Amino acid sequence: MLLGIEIYYKNSRFDFVNPKFTTQLTIMMKSFKLILVFISIQSSLFAQNTELFQLVQQKDWNTLIKKSDRLIQEKPNDYQAYYWKQYALVEESKVSDAIHVLLAAFKSCENKLEIRSELANLYFHQGMYLQAKTELDILLKEANPNFRTFEQRVIIHEFSKERVAAISLLHRGKNNDASQIFYWIHLGDNYKQLGEYDDAIEFYEMAMDINPLDYETNSKLARVYLKTSPEDALDICDIVLEKDSTNIRFIQIAASAHIKMDNEKAALKQYEKAMSLGDSTLNTIRNAGIIYQKIKKSNKALNLLSKAYQVDSTNVKVVFYLAMAESHLFNPDRGLELFDESLQLMQADSSILSIIHKEKGIIYGDKKMHQKALNNYLLAHKLNPKKKFYLYLIAEQYDALNNKKEALKHYQLLLDNIDEKTNQDLLSSSICNYSKSRIDKLTEDLFMER
Repeated sequence: MLLGIEIYYKNSRFDFVNPKFTTQLTIMMKSFKLILVFISIQSSLFAQNTELFQLVQQKDWNTLIKKSDRLIQEKPNDYQAYYWKQYALVEESKVSDAIHVLLAAFKSCENKLEIRSELANLYFHQGMYLQAKTELDILLKEANPNFRTFEQRVIIHEFSKERVAAISLLHRGKNNDASQIFYWIHLGDNYKQLGEYDDAIEFYEMAMDINPLDYETNSKLARVYLKTSPEDALDICDIVLEKDSTNIRFIQIAASAHIKMDNEKAALKQYEKAMSLGDSTLNTIRNAGIIYQKIKKSNKALNLLSKAYQVDSTNVKVVFYLAMAESHLFNPDRGLELFDESLQLMQADSSILSIIHKEKGIIYGDKKMHQKALNNYLLAHKLNPKKKFYLYLIAEQYDALNNKKEALKHYQLLLDNIDEKTNQDLLSSSICNYSKSRIDKLTEDLFMER
């Protein structure tokens, strides 16, 4: 039973629905730790000396090393003495000495596979992946390598971004023991990294069949669904949040799903909930700030986007929407600075660039800098000629500059391109009426000037 708990402890992320249960189980696992080590050793070819184990329990490493040395001298092929000596040395951070002990055991003892396994394990946990890989590859040539061998070699493959090799080994391990959730989760991870989302979903779902309460895998599955099917991602979030309504991770994923589904109001509710629970991550404050600006709540947008800008001033969306917020809150000079920053950062389509130049034109127009306003409106129209409203803005600036011919021309272009019956949603009737009145006045002025 304890060995079964050990396997579960190693592989579960402890993302249970009941946090109290998680805490209790974690404490229980810590209490069993030394017992599990002892049981696992007894089940192999080594360690039956209770005196050495008592020293382990007492954490008397110096005495353990001395006792082990005595046993090694008396019986050089007794693996347990080598094992406990290297164990004590590792506890004292003398890793190089511990490795030498295992290498000596390899020369003296018969149970080579167990020694190689422990040596690989020591290399692995010290981050000595090159040395660990050599030992693990030899162990993998055996008929039935143990789970730890598969697990560590897969992790080294992943560390080296060898996704195909990791997948191949994971399939072999899965076929050897399908009960290990590690295989299913990491198959999902590696297929996701390769962009093979259907396969990733399949294996994450297999993992969920083994442990449906594993929040970590739930979140991985939901994030893949964000790329392929936001509705399914939202379904996962709804199930988890029904049981744990304050789980910020799934609130964030739900918000992302709503954005993917073009439901920004619902997304904003999720971001607001996350922030009320203490979420101050860049993704949350940035996206919430952008949505606030889109719905013209510029004060709230400015607060959040300013924080986001302090964290990452190279994010073009942050800079652009912060510029919008500053401009709408009557900080035109700061707005202009930020719009210029966004232009330098942006590799955007022409419609976005046209909006930036239009917003700059509005600021310059309000500042009575009509030539600069005109220049920006002309650029905006050039970048997005379908936006007929820009013709009105251009005409207005020519009018302000007393360039009557160009003003008349652009007021007329505006009206020529507007079907008043179908385009009232694009231009208000007041703008059309004003343009007509200016055409009449400018026509009369030009006639009189001849």
